[in-house]
Amino acid sequence: MLLVVGLLCGGLISLLLLNIVLAQDSYKVNELRSANDQLRQKKEELKNANMRLEMPGALSDSSAKQGQGPDWDEANVITPDRSANSRAASDGQTPAGQERVPGTGR
Repeated sequence: MLLVVGLLCGGLISLLLLNIVLAQDSYKVNELRSANDQLRQKKEELKNANMRLEMPGALSDSSAKQGQGPDWDEANVITPDRSANSRAASDGQTPAGQERVPGTGR
């Protein structure tokens, strides 16, 4: 009888210890998940801040603060020739490498 009671008490104590170990691991998992969520949120914030800094307005402001600006004197602007013999591509011309498809108007 004493042996059976001793085995039952030993089993109960081992189950209690196993439950404590599992509970500790559960707390660690919850802490790691919350840390992971915080890191993910920080990553998104940094990504959004970086995207805001790469927007044209922010780039323009940043370059103006550094004393830089557009150099309109050196800009290579191509203007179409509007002489009497020239015509636009929509006036019957097709872009290079493309052929007209009969019956489609293209």
